[in-house]
Amino acid sequence: MKKFIGILLVFFALQIGAAAQDYSIPAYRATGYKGNVSVTSLGLYWNGLETSHGYMFNDMVYLGAGAGVFFGVIEEFSLATRVFAEFEGYWLHRKSTLTTKVRAGYLRNFRGEGNIFNGELTLGWSWAVGSYGLSLDVGMSALVPTNMVLASVNWPEISLAPVVSLSFEF
Repeated sequence: MKKFIGILLVFFALQIGAAAQDYSIPAYRATGYKGNVSVTSLGLYWNGLETSHGYMFNDMVYLGAGAGVFFGVIEEFSLATRVFAEFEGYWLHRKSTLTTKVRAGYLRNFRGEGNIFNGELTLGWSWAVGSYGLSLDVGMSALVPTNMVLASVNWPEISLAPVVSLSFEF
């Protein structure tokens, strides 16, 4: 009987300890302002730095806008900028969770080549680090040259490109 009561006490102590774990939401996911800075590789050619700022509606829904600067080097150095609107959804009410991002933007190439509209869908993971966050996202971007949109011809020029992004969230 003493052994049974001892096992029962240990079991209840473990249950209380498990229930006391902190699943509170970190400050960067609190309702209100949220921002991030990202190192992004778009199509393995355009690599750059982006920032996004917006509003967290609750601990799971973010809507914002951002801009970035990219460089590419294949035959010669090329510079581009991007502006975009962004939606991000966090899947769980936990410090670390799966995320989904949807972006729509415009990429301006300064080398004289055509500019590009792009849409992006990524899947990632967000980790809380104190009151800040780190996020790693991987996905695909659809790149649509602006001359196609304006002329409504030549649709086969649409291309898909991989996207990898590492973000610091605040």
